Amino acid sequence: MELKGKPLTLGAKIIAAGIAIGGLVLKAFWSPSLDIDAVIKVSAFIALVFAPIDLSIIATNIFGSKR
Repeated sequence: MELKGKPLTLGAKIIAAGIAIGGLVLKAFWSPSLDIDAVIKVSAFIALVFAPIDLSIIATNIFGSKR
């Protein structure tokens, strides 16, 4: 089974956006004491974990494949 980079980074970005939006909704309606800074940091971390894959895809598109 070969994992492709684009679906992985897209999934990570969707999950990160879901966590950020879910945290904002949670803070607005149910838990006003929720630390929104922590929620945003978690969602940013999830997106940044896959940043090297994004950079690799961009570099491959710019410089071409080394195969």
